[in-house]
Amino acid sequence: MNLRNQWSGLFWLVFSILVCVDAVRMGRGSFHVPGPGFLPFWSGVGVGILAILLLVIGTLKKEQGVEIRSLWRGMNWRTVILVSVSLVIYCVLLPRLGFLITTLGLMTLLFSVIRRSRPWIQVVTALVTVLVTYVTFYVWLGVQLPKGLFGF
Repeated sequence: MNLRNQWSGLFWLVFSILVCVDAVRMGRGSFHVPGPGFLPFWSGVGVGILAILLLVIGTLKKEQGVEIRSLWRGMNWRTVILVSVSLVIYCVLLPRLGFLITTLGLMTLLFSVIRRSRPWIQVVTALVTVLVTYVTFYVWLGVQLPKGLFGF
């Protein structure tokens, strides 16, 4: 028996039941005419199925000699702090500088932290990521993104 899997499976099962109940209250609709609770309901069903699988596996699987190790051992705290601070700065600068410039800067920084490749590869990868995101959300889906200083 693996108690950790059982407890987490139980937590996610209760969570999925609550989501499904709320989704039914909102109005689930059908596949042809989905209501506001359609997506939350089916997401809750998916999480519930995975939670049941986790409960069954946690009950049937025998726990072997588990080595308890620190979750934080070997953590590169400099990287964690750098990414956290950069996300806070991104949130502050996003309305002022706009989506394209701010996200390009963030993605370039994150790509430089994640992998050590040539700087021009990091910038090109960040640029492609930002442009694909911009075209997908702003052009194709019509989502309003912060325009910033330059109006784009």
